[in-house]
Amino acid sequence: MENELYKVRSFMQSVAACGAAKAIATLEPKSDQLTQRQAYAFLRKRDEEFGGRLEHGEAWLKRKVQDGSLHPRRKGKSLNSPLIYSKAEILEALAVEEALREDIFRGTIL
Repeated sequence: MENELYKVRSFMQSVAACGAAKAIATLEPKSDQLTQRQAYAFLRKRDEEFGGRLEHGEAWLKRKVQDGSLHPRRKGKSLNSPLIYSKAEILEALAVEEALREDIFRGTIL
């Protein structure tokens, strides 16, 4: 039972972080924008924040773009313009992945 409570609490914290990121993105859109290099650093910092190991790096980000979870856009019109990622969208993808990995919705009808 204790493990289930931890999973749900962790999921709720992730959802709250996503909500806060969306609110900040609405109020200050510039603060939500990350270049590809900044996105890698953001993921690395998030993974290592509590002594964890690096799980979400370049390959994870590329995989999420390929499967349609993340939608980067170019800052300019040329092909070598930097890709811009949404911090809120990255947090959402992380929350969904964690919920699926932890099997949060087992026994529910969604």
